[in-house]
Amino acid sequence: MASIKRLKKDIDYLTFAVIDDCLNCLSYGKSTDDISGIVQDVIDARNSMRQRVNVGRSLAKNEKRAHYRAIYKDLMISVDGAFSKLSELVKEA
Repeated sequence: MASIKRLKKDIDYLTFAVIDDCLNCLSYGKSTDDISGIVQDVIDARNSMRQRVNVGRSLAKNEKRAHYRAIYKDLMISVDGAFSKLSELVKEA
C-alpha cells in the first residue's frame, strides 16, 4: 500500500463502482428495496473504513501497517460481498 491518500481513493472508487452497478440494475427494473439495502450497506462500510483510516494516524508507527492492511482486507471483503448480493439479484430475473 502506497499511502493513506491512495487507500482513501481506493475505498471511494470501489464503493462507487458498486453503487454504479446498483444504479444500472435499477434501470433494468430490479426491485428498489433490495438494491437500496445493498447501497446502504456499502455506504455504511465506506464511512466506517474512512473513519478507521483517519484513526490510524494516531497509532504508533509499528501498528500502522497492520491497521491499514486490515482496512484494505475489510474493503475487499465488503465490496466482494456487495457484488455477490447484486449478482444474485440479477440471476433471479
